[in-house]
Amino acid sequence: MSDQHASSLPPPLHSPLPRVVIIGAGYAGSHAAVAASRSGKVEVVVVDHDGRHGFLARMAGVAAGRLRTSDARAPLRELIGADIEVVHGRVVRIDDEAGTVPLDDATLLHADAVVVSAGSGSPAGSVPGSDRYAATLHTPDDALALRRRLARTDRLVIVGAGATGVQLAAEVAAARPGIEVRLVEIAGRLLPAEPRRLGDDVMTALLQVGVHLHLSTEVARVDRRGVVLGDGRRFDGTVVWAGGWRADATELLPTAPTQDGRAIVTSDLRVSGLRRVLAAGDIAAHRDIIGRLLPMSAQIASQAGATAGHNAAALATGQSTRPARLVELGRIIDLGDRGVGRVGPIPIGWGPTSRLVPLLHLGVDLRHLWQLGGVAVALAHVPTRGGAQATPPMRTPLRAVS
Repeated sequence: MSDQHASSLPPPLHSPLPRVVIIGAGYAGSHAAVAASRSGKVEVVVVDHDGRHGFLARMAGVAAGRLRTSDARAPLRELIGADIEVVHGRVVRIDDEAGTVPLDDATLLHADAVVVSAGSGSPAGSVPGSDRYAATLHTPDDALALRRRLARTDRLVIVGAGATGVQLAAEVAAARPGIEVRLVEIAGRLLPAEPRRLGDDVMTALLQVGVHLHLSTEVARVDRRGVVLGDGRRFDGTVVWAGGWRADATELLPTAPTQDGRAIVTSDLRVSGLRRVLAAGDIAAHRDIIGRLLPMSAQIASQAGATAGHNAAALATGQSTRPARLVELGRIIDLGDRGVGRVGPIPIGWGPTSRLVPLLHLGVDLRHLWQLGGVAVALAHVPTRGGAQATPPMRTPLRAVS
């Protein structure tokens, strides 16, 4: 194998086997890599910008200081094993006909099959100033940067009351009681994409910990001081944009048909119109077994990644692929020491049972790790709550966010 990459990586595998290239090391990419490798018939190469896997469900806890900074991410090799090669870099494009994947450092990877799992990109529906002055919470680096900001502010304005926004509001209110937390949502309720009962339960929990809720409220712009609302009111403080995230499959797949920026895929997760390229995770418009469009979530990404990895290995070796059978099992909203959720349409976490939801959430988190690397990997990366806040909140507000 002639590919050149960072000297910190082990020597190339020089494998005579067909090669599967995985782009991205998130939930979909990590599961795709493991599934392809377990076939025993292909060489697997993962391309990722830093070779680390981020734990999306832990970001709010890390940012608030309730989890350790090390809980935000882990070296990919620890999770997926040493037999899978990890290349640090960014993909420039994918040549489906030639079977090549050029990187930004002039490395050219040859591939018999490719799985694109690069995730989602910029927030959808951004308002003026949001890209410049608002923090985000989508990656481990985002979580660590926000953690540092929260150590020097006493006011936080979160825009967007989806799962990320409500979880961050709850975590910060509990971990840093000196910070005034405001949650702004343009819809008339919390968790607008979920059943109303779930949003109502979250509202009760947030009000109990002192979060200020502003529903049916539009943000007109974000500036150095905070946000300006559609009615002219201003909320000063550190701003976090937690609105919807949008995928842009055309960046890597310019000829691929898309739906809301997500690549349209066939039943076996091949990108429509392409021969050797599959897509999994946020970048793909996944559908369930009856054809309904599925949300962008870690559970769907994990399921799709496993199927895409299996099918990539099958394509690379001339075997038959299998259809993806993706099921949205429910939703868990971890609010720190309590939570709400649903299993299918059935709500969970009401009343005293709300304190059981974080344990269920932990179980789902560890299951993801166990599926990748077994019991040892799961135990090695158990998140630790309590006592993790390294820097106490300061009373002096942050005057400018840059």
